[in-house]
Amino acid sequence: MKHIRYDSTTILVGDDVADAVIEYAAALAGGDRADTVEVPAVAEDGTMTTTKVLIGPSSEIVIEDADEDELELDDGDFVARLRAAAKTFGHSEPIHANSRDDLADVADSAADADGAHPAADADGADAADEDDAER
Repeated sequence: MKHIRYDSTTILVGDDVADAVIEYAAALAGGDRADTVEVPAVAEDGTMTTTKVLIGPSSEIVIEDADEDELELDDGDFVARLRAAAKTFGHSEPIHANSRDDLADVADSAADADGAHPAADADGADAADEDDAER
């Protein structure tokens, strides 16, 4: 189970629902679009409920693990609909920048490139520039 934090509200949902909601939010933001979504959730008393949220390019959604993992829900229809809707934007797959190996290679290359330049001194001049000036 996961908590979706949206504005000042916390919504308790299944893992797949939380993943689908945040992936759909990313797709909407990439398409500069908004949508209302009826999210299947668990109410404070443990009953099933639906929470309607407006998701758009400026939505600030946070997903956090919940302690209530024994309540894991099967919301396959909702997840499938949301993922199908995300595909209508032509870029339905989330970027997952924190776990993609191909992006790690780019980050390593950028770090190597930054490290290849000597540090600037207090005047803002590079040590290599000073060496060139002395020649």
